[in-house]
Amino acid sequence: MRGKKIKYFIMRKAPQLLLMATLFAASLLVGVYLPQRIPLHWDRQGIVDRIGSKYELILMLPVASVILFAVGAFVESRFILPSVKLRGFMSFMQFFFITLVFVLQIRGLLRASGVWVPMERLMTIPALLLYAFVSGMFNNAEYFSLFGIKTKWTLNNRLVWERTNRLASVLFRICAGLMLIPVFLYELFYLLLIAPPAISLAAAIIYSKAISVGGRDDQD
Repeated sequence: MRGKKIKYFIMRKAPQLLLMATLFAASLLVGVYLPQRIPLHWDRQGIVDRIGSKYELILMLPVASVILFAVGAFVESRFILPSVKLRGFMSFMQFFFITLVFVLQIRGLLRASGVWVPMERLMTIPALLLYAFVSGMFNNAEYFSLFGIKTKWTLNNRLVWERTNRLASVLFRICAGLMLIPVFLYELFYLLLIAPPAISLAAAIIYSKAISVGGRDDQD
């Protein structure tokens, strides 16, 4: 029975475990070829302002990912979070932050190897994951739940709530798709990170009012 629980846990955490294994493997493989002293930090102009041991680069973030995983797994337990939805949310947050650590470590390894990759280009990965997850939350938002488009129109009518949150789900799915653009045009990263979600939320709120007013007119 215990073996089945461990197997289920490993399968459920496969994405996080795969990311961490890749993180350690890449760090060790690249670290073998790095000199003992390497650049560890750069200022905004790209000038090195801190030099340190290569082991700091190799170990610090991979170990941080293990700590994030352990803390997340503990908090996600049914004794801390009895709600299945809260455990699911915690699992995603764990995956999201491990992905952030993964992105930061890959960038550090590339920089230490003399390869410059814009941070904005790499950050499209966690941004895409975040908007895709938010899209799913809107799609599954229950009436009067903690998460959802809450306006006086959605809270007064279950149908308006459902239709508004379905629209928000579709719009945030589009936001996630748009985050693929900075992979090629990283200069647009901050614009696409902020503008589409803000427009999507505004559109959903306006839509909730429109269908609420339209529904009353139909009833009149």
